Order: sequence, then structure tokens, then C-alpha cells
Amino acid sequence: MLFHVRMTDYPVSRRNPGLRDLHWKYLDDHATHFIARGPTQSDDGKRMLSSLFYVDFPDRASVEHFVANEPNNMAGVHMHVEIFRWGNPLNKKQSDFPRKEGQTYWYVRGYAKPGAHLQRGDLLDAHQAYFKSYDDEHFIVRGGAMSDDGNWVGSANLMAMPDRASIDRFVAEEPFCRNGLFERVVIERFAFGGRPGQIV
Repeated sequence: MLFHVRMTDYPVSRRNPGLRDLHWKYLDDHATHFIARGPTQSDDGKRMLSSLFYVDFPDRASVEHFVANEPNNMAGVHMHVEIFRWGNPLNKKQSDFPRKEGQTYWYVRGYAKPGAHLQRGDLLDAHQAYFKSYDDEHFIVRGGAMSDDGNWVGSANLMAMPDRASIDRFVAEEPFCRNGLFERVVIERFAFGGRPGQIV
């Protein structure tokens, strides 16, 4: 079962460099569960905003156990944790994405308005057609976020786009966004997780 996890940092960072090796080892120990992972940052790259995980676990209890025992989370680094079921229609992992020097990566998280899942079907063809031309070169992973009962509650995507203006334009023209299905959209810089030089 696929899940998206977002662990949001406090405005004043509580990250402790002394936990970095424990964090990396913990993630190495769970490597078989990962589809994608990494931090989000301010646009200038100077401040950590959150930690993201796209994972495959048997059930919600298993992913909650993983999150609860992650060293940074245990140490109180994160002020808020979100766990949603997630879809992976491209059946890709971030390790499949062709990385090029100078690329800029983005996390795009759309939070659907209550009841928006009832309108989603009418726009799904337009949404899929819009995404199709971006699938090979721009999407690292993408998919819908869902409630535990299977209702669509938004999207959680990772993309390569050249700059903030480009990703803002992409989101503004996306059919779900253009037709008002989201109550808010979070766009943050993303960095691939892992030790320096490690491909995850």
C-alpha cells in the first residue's frame, strides 16, 4: 500500500547535525520501502522546510510505526506530520529519474476542497492530457493523495522545472487548479535525499 508522508519543520529549525548519521542509517534500514524521499527547502536553499517520504508499506499502522521511530521525528524536529494514501500511476521511483546537472526540483502538494472528489471525474481527462507531455522529462513521481476510505483529497508530486516562475505557471494552468478544486497548493524546492553521492 502506497503512502505519502510530509513532516513539517518548526519555523525555527530544531534539526541537529548530530542526528544526521542516525537518520541516514534508519532510512538505509528501510530502503526497500522507498519510492522517493528528500527534504524541501526555501527557494534560496538556506532553510529546511520539511521531510518527504513516498513509501510502500503493508498498511497505515506500519507506516505510522516507521514515522514514529524516525530519529529526527523522535527528537522533536517536526511540528506536524501528515500521512495520506497515495497513487503512483507512472509506476516510477525517484531513482529512475534522469538527473542532469543544473536541474531544479519542486514539491507540489495540492490540498483539495471538501467534496472536490465529486468534481474530479469531470476534469480527469483534461488533467491527464495536461500531465502527459511532462511525464518523461519533468515528473520525478506523481500521484493523487487519498483518504483512508479512498476519496481523492489532492495530489503530491515531485517535478523538475527550471525555476519558480516555471513551476508557478505549470500549476496555475493545471485543470484541477484552474477550475478551483484546490483550497491551497504548496510549492517548495525539493532535494533528493541520501548521503552525498548516494543515489536514492
